[in-house]
Amino acid sequence: MTVLDFKEIPRANQSNGEQDAFELFARDFLLMAGYSIKRGPDRGQDAGRDLIAVETRKGVGGETIVRWLVSCKHKAHSGNSTVLSDEPDILERVQSHDCCGFIGFYSTLPASSLTNRLKGLEENRGLHYQIFDRASIESQLLSSLEGLTLAERYFPNSIKTWRRENPQPANLFEIDETLTCEACGKPLLEPPEGIVGFGFNFIQVNGQTRERYEDIYWCCRGACDRELRRRFRSQNLMDGWRDLSDLCIPSAYLKFTNSIIFQLQTGTQYSEQYHKKLEHLVIQLFPHISRELTSREREKIEELDGLDVLFGGLF
Repeated sequence: MTVLDFKEIPRANQSNGEQDAFELFARDFLLMAGYSIKRGPDRGQDAGRDLIAVETRKGVGGETIVRWLVSCKHKAHSGNSTVLSDEPDILERVQSHDCCGFIGFYSTLPASSLTNRLKGLEENRGLHYQIFDRASIESQLLSSLEGLTLAERYFPNSIKTWRRENPQPANLFEIDETLTCEACGKPLLEPPEGIVGFGFNFIQVNGQTRERYEDIYWCCRGACDRELRRRFRSQNLMDGWRDLSDLCIPSAYLKFTNSIIFQLQTGTQYSEQYHKKLEHLVIQLFPHISRELTSREREKIEELDGLDVLFGGLF
């Protein structure tokens, strides 16, 4: 699914002061990718080039300098592909600017007529070429912090939506701690997955029946969960569970912490071990919930509202 909406970059064929935005984006993208820019965007007759980029290739035999003629075509607003007639006289343009390679920087896709022409020039005339289309541009932008920073500048609305749907834990603590499976040691928060199990029984306090929580664990689903659940049952404890990923949903986490307050207020007892481990769990989950809900999490909350707490529902 496409993340970046290239229509956020203004059209290149309107004289509104922002017609150079796509070329400026191409310049910044290539700088991020490691090229240097010898000729940047300018207005007026450009003799068939938008940018000239220089690539330095280092190998065992030394450095090789490759000059690239960069042609930018911003057709996202129409949705049309870049066709051969959009790129006339490719070889002549490359040679006239003292370059040896051609870069097509496009907000849509190149048509087969254009790619076939470039392949022919590569095979028959030795022309180097690269195509950055919307998919390859997006892939590079989303794969690094530097790329995300650049994308946020040119695609602010797209990145805002993407960050909401792809949340990262807040950087709150000086020391990075995490939750690991108590059976096998696997990290459980990268991404959040697994089970939180709690063992409890009932006791009599002043003639009233109260819950007393004795222990809590977090682990992988399946074999690890079964192993730790057997430990509870060997101690004659009843058990319930919560899905760890559900507890990383902000509103579910809030209901979970509110339920702790309610339990303590109504006389539920916690053992010292349960209290210490519960505190650790709450602290470790907090960086993962300091954010907005994703669309999927909003749907999940509706599902959880209908489940009993002992079977993974909300308190």
